[in-house]
Amino acid sequence: MITDNKQFIMYKIKSIAFLATATMLMAGCGNSNQKKTDGSDTTATNKIDGVKIEQFTNGAPGAEKKNFFLRITDEIKTDSSRIYITQSLYKQDTVGAKFEVVDFIPAGIIDGQPSDDVGFTKGKIRISSSGQQSDNLIKALGELFQTPTTDSFTKDVILPNVFSSNKVNADLSKKTAYSFKLFFDNKKAEPAELFFNVDTYKHSIEFSEKDPSFRVGLLSALTGK
Repeated sequence: MITDNKQFIMYKIKSIAFLATATMLMAGCGNSNQKKTDGSDTTATNKIDGVKIEQFTNGAPGAEKKNFFLRITDEIKTDSSRIYITQSLYKQDTVGAKFEVVDFIPAGIIDGQPSDDVGFTKGKIRISSSGQQSDNLIKALGELFQTPTTDSFTKDVILPNVFSSNKVNADLSKKTAYSFKLFFDNKKAEPAELFFNVDTYKHSIEFSEKDPSFRVGLLSALTGK
């Protein structure tokens, strides 16, 4: 767990070599070059208030890296951000969470290279519980990670460190996709890393594992335990 600025700077240096590949690894969910997609590769299984709700993942429990999909079912605009309410299905459960994304998160790829000077921010993406659906999300992740848990989603707002894998500032008013890399401080391991995608064209929040070794830390961050 990072406890001071010096440690965080050292961790950024350690991680910077991986940042240039974030967009490539998120290709299944979207891309940071703002290429539009129509979402036709995902099969809808249900509707809530007329909105198609897809499966949370096509993956099965196990060690393989997982990709996850959450449909944006509602959007709340503030003066400086968008709050996305999300839902998907895992087996018979509806899973979801709230994601607040600040508008115009600065580009982190400058002249084709990752920039840790402007690319890293904190508080630009905020994750919080939407109640039982978020508790179901924890249950689903625990099963998929083969780490069963009875813990609930934390009541606190989660503020990951954010690296923007985009070449332009993230204008959420545009119908396109933006990619980020998130670093979750937690109580059990080093910061858990996750590739994260906001697609305002497909109306989705999508994320994928960088490496299964971060699973314990991710669950700790999402539960606060």
